[in-house]
Amino acid sequence: MIGPGAPERVLAVIPSPFLGGAELQTLQVARGLAAMGAEVAVAAEARVLEAAGARLGPCRGIALPLRPLPELGFAAAHRRQSAALAPFLAAWRPDAALVCCPLPSEAFGALAALREAAVPSLAVAHLVRTDWRLSNSERAWLAGLNPGWAAVSAPSARRLERLFGLHAGRVADLPNGLPPRAPAVADRARFGLPEGVPLLVQPGRIEERKGAHLAPAIAAAIAPARLVLAGDGPLAEALSGTPGLDLLGWVEDMPALLACADAVLLASEHEGGVPLALQEAAWAGRPFLASRAALEAWPEAEGKARLVLRDAADIARAFRATLTDREGTAARLDRAREAVAAWDEAAMIRRTAWLLAAECAR
Repeated sequence: MIGPGAPERVLAVIPSPFLGGAELQTLQVARGLAAMGAEVAVAAEARVLEAAGARLGPCRGIALPLRPLPELGFAAAHRRQSAALAPFLAAWRPDAALVCCPLPSEAFGALAALREAAVPSLAVAHLVRTDWRLSNSERAWLAGLNPGWAAVSAPSARRLERLFGLHAGRVADLPNGLPPRAPAVADRARFGLPEGVPLLVQPGRIEERKGAHLAPAIAAAIAPARLVLAGDGPLAEALSGTPGLDLLGWVEDMPALLACADAVLLASEHEGGVPLALQEAAWAGRPFLASRAALEAWPEAEGKARLVLRDAADIARAFRATLTDREGTAARLDRAREAVAAWDEAAMIRRTAWLLAAECAR
């Protein structure tokens, strides 16, 4: 049940063109707040709500054109976003808002509308790159905003403070968390995957930032094992037909797919916390290979995963080591499971509820 001072009517805002890790985490929290007794609505693009499907749970979906269109330019795109949200705020009058920021400034228009409507808001940043700088338009918008800020890891929180010029400690950390559950049963036939060969599964957007451009070289380097990409993205069409590569597209039941893997790969150039896919892999009992950027939020990451460069030969070497060094692989997996269990979905939802209540009291 919601506690004293907690908002009873919460709006979750997702300004994204597609459903990915940031959006899934926001839906996790939205469902959790609803389970605590809050009335929750989720405002997002129609295609995002359609992709969310049952993940909305008891939350009410509100289809609004919230994706900032880059062709309009920053100011015009965020005026459009603000104008799309304002009428719903006037009609529904939420007590508080949880705003998903896949990129730091992606929801500035929504935050402006929430400010005008006097709705206390918590903005959660997911990807905060070290090389980002704000444009003049972004700085002008930021100056008029004063939400609560959070990020999905402590390193990301510190980067966001530097990017936005906020004092140290102004940005809270809000790590991803998954519910404990038994591993799924491996069923390769369900996904059309072959038996009798090792599988290296790479979940996530099929784009260069996630390392998908390395797929042909990785597939060749690990043969006769196969590389499996699970997701959608701009490189999917070009990769179709690559020898040794299976493209599954969007996978609804990721835990079931990961149960089929001999190892899981995340070769990201940038991440914002501990990615959901790697947490899912740990719960599923699957070892993983990851770039250092993908595991920046975990201290002593080399003890939990085999760290890899964004290089096909290095990834292939680490995959072979994962398969042959059973003792080392098991030890890393045990530490990864411990790290995931230390901060689960319930802790993430409780902290979000506390941060929202703090914004309501501010």
